[in-house]
Amino acid sequence: MNMMEKTFLIMIFFIYFYGNTFSQSKVMIKGEELKYVVYYGFIKLGEVKMKITGANTEGSNVIYSAWSEMKSYKGIPFVNLNSVFETEMVFDGKDLYSRRFKATEYKDDAVINIEYKFHYDSNYVYVLKKRNGKIERDEKINFNQNVKFQDGLSLFYKARINSFSSADFLIPVFMNEAETSVNYYFSSMREEISTSITEDIRCVRCNGIANFEGVFGLSGEFGGWFSDDEARVPLKALVNVILGNVTLELDSFRRTGWTGK
Repeated sequence: MNMMEKTFLIMIFFIYFYGNTFSQSKVMIKGEELKYVVYYGFIKLGEVKMKITGANTEGSNVIYSAWSEMKSYKGIPFVNLNSVFETEMVFDGKDLYSRRFKATEYKDDAVINIEYKFHYDSNYVYVLKKRNGKIERDEKINFNQNVKFQDGLSLFYKARINSFSSADFLIPVFMNEAETSVNYYFSSMREEISTSITEDIRCVRCNGIANFEGVFGLSGEFGGWFSDDEARVPLKALVNVILGNVTLELDSFRRTGWTGK
């Protein structure tokens, strides 16, 4: 093979490679709505709804806002979940991190409100927690310089951004008014899965460990499957909660240009 032939093959390789590489910037689309049904075996426990509510440019960054509602179905024994989450995230073209988080949890005897405001220039997070309108915590919590945190909702979108790499990730998380983390990695091998609304769709698989206790006791090992396209839509997840292993499966969606095929 002469030099011209080698050069030609290299050119073909790069055209093919870059023509089939997806951009992180296409993951976050304003107006995207995803709804998941939570299963314990064949029993439907509840729903998780997620929506990207805003996308605004500030300098060289894009500020995304998102909303999520987690609610159990009525009549399910030992399960009573009704929570709403909101996040503001900064995307600098490569990385995504939280700058503000709000949570409202509706319990039988109380309404709990939590708010985090991350001040990265001053290395602290402002925490405000109320129960039935009465302040329980109002303080600044310092953290190390150059750390960028995820909150309980931004984690979902951070994983989608990171799914373009097969590297191992250790992600700083601020949850339960304390610093913690999550570990995960994405397999370089592709899989095909089916859900109630998709059939034999090519996916990127994620495996990880949550080093914290989240909503409904979520902790420990988890797995997830993301669509192998520029949207990186999460299709299915296996997580550990108080009851044991549960499955979240995409039940409906609204996203411009994505068909779920």
